[in-house]
Amino acid sequence: MKKHRGIFLLFMFLLGIINIRAQSAPDLEFATAQGTSNPTGNGPVSNTVINFVQNPDNPTGTTFQSYSPTLSATYSISNQVYTNAASIGADAGNSAAPIFVLMNAVGSPPNNAFTSSGAAAGTGMHTANNRTVRLLFNTSVLNGRPTNTTYQLADLTITFSRPVNNPIFHIGGFGGTTGSLGFTGGFSYVSSNVPVSFSRLSGNSNSFSVTSTSINNTAAAPVATGTSSGSGSVLVTGTGITTIVLRMSVRGDGNGSSWGAQSGDAVTFGISTLESDLSVTKAIDNPNPDRQSTVVFTINARNNGVSNNTNVEVTDLLPTGYSFISASASSGSYNSATGKWTIGAMNSGASATLNITAQVNCTGNYTNTASIAGDVSDSVAANNTASVTPNVNPQPCACYNDPNQSTTGADSKFGITLLKRAGADAGNWPMTRKSAHLVLESNSKGFVITRMTTAELSNITVPVEGMMVYDTTAKCLKVYSNNAWSCFSTPACP
Repeated sequence: MKKHRGIFLLFMFLLGIINIRAQSAPDLEFATAQGTSNPTGNGPVSNTVINFVQNPDNPTGTTFQSYSPTLSATYSISNQVYTNAASIGADAGNSAAPIFVLMNAVGSPPNNAFTSSGAAAGTGMHTANNRTVRLLFNTSVLNGRPTNTTYQLADLTITFSRPVNNPIFHIGGFGGTTGSLGFTGGFSYVSSNVPVSFSRLSGNSNSFSVTSTSINNTAAAPVATGTSSGSGSVLVTGTGITTIVLRMSVRGDGNGSSWGAQSGDAVTFGISTLESDLSVTKAIDNPNPDRQSTVVFTINARNNGVSNNTNVEVTDLLPTGYSFISASASSGSYNSATGKWTIGAMNSGASATLNITAQVNCTGNYTNTASIAGDVSDSVAANNTASVTPNVNPQPCACYNDPNQSTTGADSKFGITLLKRAGADAGNWPMTRKSAHLVLESNSKGFVITRMTTAELSNITVPVEGMMVYDTTAKCLKVYSNNAWSCFSTPACP
């Protein structure tokens, strides 16, 4: 009994491991990792550059690793309304503080206030492991001004080293006090290189308020911790984002008469995002095909990571040099009319294969190109397309194929020749021309079949499938097939 129980527990343990791995959603986050250069010193400064690291164990783990090709986010503060109104790596009164801090360094927000890229709401970010940029809304510059008003301080510009899709902002610690006065920083949208919109993914309380263009702490009496503080994650919906400009403002609740000489709202601001390197390769089974022969194109799609991707699609519409015969895919489906191979979800490290069988046409474009794309931004564009151009045999498009020699064939018994060799060479003519009912041979005479105009074709009252005539009106050899007379105008091998 104990043995069976042990086997059962081992099975459940392995099943748990499989389940955890199946739910893995690798992403890019702010953290420290060996081989990644990120700020270690103090501010205050007006610019800093943060390099993303990869978290292959997202959302459950924190195994941070360096990432290549490097993706970075540059934070820049500009358009300061007051001297030193906002800084990076600063504390109250614009005093020195670390630039790159843990998420729990300000306001002690809980883990479930945040949501990492590719994870369920309230999961994936670990405040004791993930890091952020420390920003200061320096309220001491407002001394002498009313305390129940919102003041614009500066602009924060975030610039990505290459385009990203749908990044997530992780903001912690909105809210502070000096004496009896409560105050809080906030962000409002100014501009971006592409249209974007904000939406709330998670937060520590209802005080963390997000609209399509703003991120604020709406508590009536804001403080640094608890439900009247503001921390959470914000999805930035947009494709191909390289630059976002946010306005930094501060609001006082009016419960005190002075902003204080050494005051300010320190806020943490981190980012996570998804990025995967999709690649496609292409091969042909015969690089030197004859016209009218059959070839097979093999297309391999792969997600090289780091993140899982969705709505992955490969476009491979056969050019005019080929006629589609069939296709088979290891996953997804292929539409020959549109050339779309719909794969769908493709996790990091996953691959799929498509085989397309086609006939080589007599003329046309023989360069076949495939391209791949998905929802997640791609870090390497160079491997998103692949082409193959076979060296098609330049012989005219007609039947030059060798006869079927798998069997000896039956002797032809009746023939007419003008070459004076009937019965010659041990009597092998016309028997050497195998499997024919009648053999004709000449180097000076033509073979004339029935000739008639198009109108006269109707005189054949009971045409037979395969019947042939020469149409003197259309000037072509016509074959009766599928209840119609058609010109035999495309050379082919019967």
